[in-house]
Amino acid sequence: MKVLIEYTQADKYRDQAWESKTHRMKGEIQAVTPSYAFQLITQKKASLVTSDNAQIIIIP
Repeated sequence: MKVLIEYTQADKYRDQAWESKTHRMKGEIQAVTPSYAFQLITQKKASLVTSDNAQIIIIP
């Protein structure tokens, strides 16, 4: 399961420890694991993408 986030800062990121870091631009949307989304959101590096009725978008 993954959730959608929108990056608020341009930087190099990786969701899993074994992945190589990739450059992400501010405003770019990506599906990531919930734990990584939580980490980026608390660091103010990303925000959660929600639907029009404020539902979290989950990617199976």
